[in-house]
Amino acid sequence: MDEVKVVVAHSERATLRVGDVFLKVDADQARIDVEVEAMSLAPVPTPQVLWRRPPVLAIAALPGTTLGSLGGPSTGSPAAWAAAGGTIRRLHQAPLPPLPGRAGRSIAALAAELDDECELLVTSGVLSADLVTRNAEAEKPATTPPGRSR
Repeated sequence: MDEVKVVVAHSERATLRVGDVFLKVDADQARIDVEVEAMSLAPVPTPQVLWRRPPVLAIAALPGTTLGSLGGPSTGSPAAWAAAGGTIRRLHQAPLPPLPGRAGRSIAALAAELDDECELLVTSGVLSADLVTRNAEAEKPATTPPGRSR
């Protein structure tokens, strides 16, 4: 191993890659617990949890060939991309895992929360109204119960 790569870092979490291991450092142990539980319920291959020592979760990199890197050209074959797409479809078609604090909440309640958050993003100037509106239109099928409109 010749380097440590910072995958993501912000005020809540930092994720580092050290060789074939990802280290997730999170100030909120509950978030790590939820993540591990969600991975155990996923109908697709997920990383192996190597160890957990709060505030760190160590997971193994999934085996396989990289299809591409952010900002770089695709190195994956069309067949590899099709297989990745099939895996993502299986994941998206699976029922959502129960989330602490969200259990028993209706889709309408979650949609209302999303609307409030979108309004806050616009009024605080973080995002443009145009961008929020376009993305809200894209999410409607996911947050609208069948046979109902929002």
